[in-house]
Amino acid sequence: MKYFFLVFFLAITSCISDENLRLQSNSKYQGNYIGNFKGDLSGEIKFNVSDTGNMEGTIYYTTSNISESISGYVMISGKFDATTKAGLSFSGYLNDKSMNGKWTKGNLTGNYEFYKK
Repeated sequence: MKYFFLVFFLAITSCISDENLRLQSNSKYQGNYIGNFKGDLSGEIKFNVSDTGNMEGTIYYTTSNISESISGYVMISGKFDATTKAGLSFSGYLNDKSMNGKWTKGNLTGNYEFYKK
């Protein structure tokens, strides 16, 4: 009986992710975004949202001249979460104009502002 529920649960969760991909087959948020972030750290951010809602881009820290990759996902509602391997996280809502919000990295915090190119 345990195995039945395990197989059933796996089947249901697999279907849910397939549905999400179908829903994001032509994301209205796709395109290039640029912006900056300030606070305990500062720098610039550039990223692209694909037609399936995946985010890929680059963070450039102006104080240390270091860059790193950032990746995340945009939901149908526009809510997104994106993180670097070092733990710098951005979250909020995308739209077709300018947007702003908060970023975090451990105990460090600040604000960001992006706009769609």
